[in-house]
Amino acid sequence: MRNLKLTIEYDGTDFVGWQSQERGDSIQEAFERALIQMTGVRPILRVAGRTDSGVHARAQVASFKTESKLSVERFAGGLNALVPRSVSVHSVEEMPLEFDAKRSSQWKRYRYSVYQARHPAAQIARYSWHLIKTLDLDAMRAASQHLLGEQDFQSFRAAQCQAKHARREMFAIEIDREERGPAGYFVHIVFHADAFVRHMCRVLAGTLVEVGRGDRTPDSIRDVLLARDRREAGVTAPAHGLCLMQVSYEPMPGSHRARRNALAAAAVVADDAEDDE
Repeated sequence: MRNLKLTIEYDGTDFVGWQSQERGDSIQEAFERALIQMTGVRPILRVAGRTDSGVHARAQVASFKTESKLSVERFAGGLNALVPRSVSVHSVEEMPLEFDAKRSSQWKRYRYSVYQARHPAAQIARYSWHLIKTLDLDAMRAASQHLLGEQDFQSFRAAQCQAKHARREMFAIEIDREERGPAGYFVHIVFHADAFVRHMCRVLAGTLVEVGRGDRTPDSIRDVLLARDRREAGVTAPAHGLCLMQVSYEPMPGSHRARRNALAAAAVVADDAEDDE
């Protein structure tokens, strides 16, 4: 038995999301069809993040176990030949059997993109939220400071979210401007966290945009968090502005998980030392 890791990019516009559903095409189904064609067996695909309909990915990660003897190069080539053109496989890697794309992940990076201009831009309309009113980036950055650390993000998750709880650790939020010629520019909101609940990035982006518009103050974000009530947060930003940029399998330095791992390793060393005596 082998365990293979796929690093995948996709334009989510024409998909109902990653997960297989009765209504429309999913990215999971596209890969399952391709892998059945290549191996004759329907795989059990594990994915780092189940992106919603319309959400994109620059570096999604999936894993599956197989008894196929095909080389990783042939897997990569075959998959790219069989999946839709809006999907591509960057790499296929052999992994230990215990590796799991979802459970082994330590943190993820999502980027939400807003396009600021008087008129929309056709080539980027599928990948950004077009807004005319200029956003106050300093106010948004001040608001984002309230969202850092280990917090209960109950106010920022979808009502239909099935996660047991919404406690997550937010490592960093970056809000930057990127010029796009004379007509307009992007505002990128980048979230680094150990995990996300459903619609969390989009609700956070929508709420920060409201701060940038002057519809709420930066300090109001603290009250939204404490309320633990979705009705207190802002709008859910459109799906097409969101992209999964990175999945990391190494703990974020300084995170609670990294500290726990260090303590566990220290305990093992102490036990070993006692055994040596």
